[in-house]
Amino acid sequence: MKKLLLIVSALVLTVSVGAQTKEVVLKNLDKAKATVENPKKATAPASWLKLAEAYVDAYNQPQIGLWVGAQSMEVKLLLKGQQVLSTETRTVNGNEYTVEVYADKELYFTPQGVLDVIKVTAPLVEEPLESAYESLMKAYEVDAKASKKEDIAMQLSKLRDLYINDAMTAYTLGDIKTANKYFESSLKVLDNPVTEKIDSMIVYYTAVTFNMLGDKENAAKYLEKCMEIQYYQDGDVFSNLAEVYKAQGDLDKAKAVLNEGFIAYPTSQGILVSLINIYLESNDDPNKVLELIRTAQTNEPNNASLHYAEGNVYKNMKDMENAIKCYYKSFEIDPTYVYGIYTVGSTYYDRAIEIQEEINNLDVNDYETYDKLLAEFEQALINAIDPFEKAFAVTTDKEFQLAIADGLKQIYFRFRDKDPKYQEGFEKIGVSKETAAEDACRIEHTISDETFAALKKYAGLE
Repeated sequence: MKKLLLIVSALVLTVSVGAQTKEVVLKNLDKAKATVENPKKATAPASWLKLAEAYVDAYNQPQIGLWVGAQSMEVKLLLKGQQVLSTETRTVNGNEYTVEVYADKELYFTPQGVLDVIKVTAPLVEEPLESAYESLMKAYEVDAKASKKEDIAMQLSKLRDLYINDAMTAYTLGDIKTANKYFESSLKVLDNPVTEKIDSMIVYYTAVTFNMLGDKENAAKYLEKCMEIQYYQDGDVFSNLAEVYKAQGDLDKAKAVLNEGFIAYPTSQGILVSLINIYLESNDDPNKVLELIRTAQTNEPNNASLHYAEGNVYKNMKDMENAIKCYYKSFEIDPTYVYGIYTVGSTYYDRAIEIQEEINNLDVNDYETYDKLLAEFEQALINAIDPFEKAFAVTTDKEFQLAIADGLKQIYFRFRDKDPKYQEGFEKIGVSKETAAEDACRIEHTISDETFAALKKYAGLE
């Protein structure tokens, strides 16, 4: 999960020596509620402001005094008197934490003993921030003279920060649904007649989390909002919006937004790669795609996948020579990039199948062409052996190895009598000559149970 980088006003919760207890917080909240239930006092914006503050105090109470970055010993001193119910080790998004569980919260410590996440599990009241927001909106409603507008705006700004704090906590813990809810709530808090502000970064994060949830419609809505307010996140908005449009089946809109992004951010590799992929998928002008790919290669000369993509373009253009050069180049750059070397083998193998079809369609008396095509057919198969063997050795995917072994089995069987090395290659797979011969005569490309068992053994699947 991609880490979100966020800069907001300080979210550290601090406490004085005389911190309010739960009982005091709840008592103050009940008093504030009683005040706004009084018809006369309910017309005063100050009453509603006081109620909003009481709800925020209720929100803060379980975590008051704590801050991200505190050392475990500091936390123990701050929470003296609060019982740790259990201590657990948890791994979240690849990060290991020691989690101290309290009655109302969970504290996540890094291996170095630093407090990294504060998660409230039992809030003092349900939805305190939502209640605080409603109270502030009521304060605005009754503030006919706008005498408290600045106070309301200030409280809304603080509320926005608290929502973001909760959103980031949820995101860090992998709870994307909750993170999305709080990101969207933080936008609502500022986008109202009091403040009339738009937090562009949070608009973007709301879009990102909607996309992660698979809600493409709302993801598009917020990404389009980013475009409207000209917040591009170094070009990421263009590529993300294009991906959403693609998922919705609108390649034209995806291409249009990427072209716009490429003009605005000509050095953005993310936009460039997305543009390459969209051109490949839409089978557009291959020369345009090659131009884009070479620009991307200039930016990232050691990106194996870019050379692989270039090979695919040439392959679609029926330029097998250049396609194979590009596939080899991708494997040369990254010897673990198995797709590059495997595709060299599969390209030769596919070419052999094409030649076989040409042979099948020949006039029975055209011996000269037959001999020529047969030689090309056999050479294509032989050329496939080395890249297939290298792909088999590199990949850790056993099912993939099984498929490669099947191809090698067929090639080695065909040439087993022409050279001892092919017989050796055939025998190492472990299929008997008789079984292989029977498989080769099958009308459909199926293999016997014996062959399948041998291939599985060779691929390490049993």
